Amino acid sequence: MSCATLNAEYYKRPTMKKIIALLILFYSIDSFSQSIEKHDDNLIYDMAGLNVKPEFPEGLVKLNSDINENLRKVGFGTETEKKTRANTRVKEKPKTKIYTMFVVEKDGSLSDIKVLGKVDSRKAEELIRILKNLPKWNPGKQNGIIVRVLYPLTVVGD
Repeated sequence: MSCATLNAEYYKRPTMKKIIALLILFYSIDSFSQSIEKHDDNLIYDMAGLNVKPEFPEGLVKLNSDINENLRKVGFGTETEKKTRANTRVKEKPKTKIYTMFVVEKDGSLSDIKVLGKVDSRKAEELIRILKNLPKWNPGKQNGIIVRVLYPLTVVGD
């Protein structure tokens, strides 16, 4: 056999280098090719990057007043007395902040309601009950798709 035929037969056989090069080529084509983005229905978005944020239909001021009104009905709206410089007593309502967090679902309902910080357990349970019974919210949207959103809410109590 001549040297030329040996050389030709050598190039006809697949070598390990050629196989590895082909595998790398196919892998890179697969990984860098365009693919359709899959949307996870259970993904919960943060408020920061949303196109359209969820909102209470009548606004946050109305929401806060409704919550305080319902808390007062069940005995959680308290008044304290304060002495003025002239030593007269004036009734004052203390301002308290209650931090809550919940998920606004795609249908506008609220779920996973949590009351954060040190709050009386009865008041926290009542606040959760009030939030669950609110009218449905306008849900948030990301790129035109209605999504679930984690919503922080500070309730300023009287």
